[in-house]
Amino acid sequence: MAGICADKIALVLGGTRGLGRAMAEALVQAGATVVASGRNAASGTDAKGIHSAAIDVSDPPACRTAIDGIAARFGRLDILIANAGISPYWKRAETIEPAMWDEVMDVNLRGLFFGVQAAGRHMLAQGAGSIVVISSVTASVGVPRGLPYVASKGGLDAMTRSLAVEWAAKGVRVNAVAPGYFETDMTQGLRDNDGLSAMLLKTVPMGRFGELEEIGGIVTFLASDAASYVTGQVFTVDGGFSAGRDLV
Repeated sequence: MAGICADKIALVLGGTRGLGRAMAEALVQAGATVVASGRNAASGTDAKGIHSAAIDVSDPPACRTAIDGIAARFGRLDILIANAGISPYWKRAETIEPAMWDEVMDVNLRGLFFGVQAAGRHMLAQGAGSIVVISSVTASVGVPRGLPYVASKGGLDAMTRSLAVEWAAKGVRVNAVAPGYFETDMTQGLRDNDGLSAMLLKTVPMGRFGELEEIGGIVTFLASDAASYVTGQVFTVDGGFSAGRDLV
């Protein structure tokens, strides 16, 4: 994938750790100039050449101002990886309170949309750009005790298809990647519980959690001109989980 994103300017929302960080590093390796944002990220450039920026997607006006500033600084914005998200609750549906629902939606769906919108405006003005929304395998597979998160990711899949149709004629492609269970902070508690971990891995044909570097290939492909005729699609990266779970 080396050079596949050469001369591109990329922003990774939620790009300071976990899958987001792995995506940012993959884009750098593919030749892009990359800005990785986090809610409390310190400004600067790290040893791998990744620029950082503080962006809180739950504050749409501030998010738009920050994205406008990045586009102005680098002269354009070619790639957006919309990865910011939270999953703070593991509760049965009947116990979810309105404030819990709103907290998740404000980041995962409402916030991410306005981040995509802010970047999309620059891409529409340029007549070109690629947006990759990070969804989840849980958007298409029932998962207990995670309803706000699951609903937000289902909304992202629908948003991806709608934006792809609306912006295709103006040169902006919008796709989504739906990861399964990877070795991230979000799955740490699950992985630390031997019983739950073993139970889950029985439903994954590959028999293991995804490794962080395994997300970079599909993201850099979708971000690049190699995917110039691909839009409105959701690509699942889950070790076969969604294909095989009905067989176990």
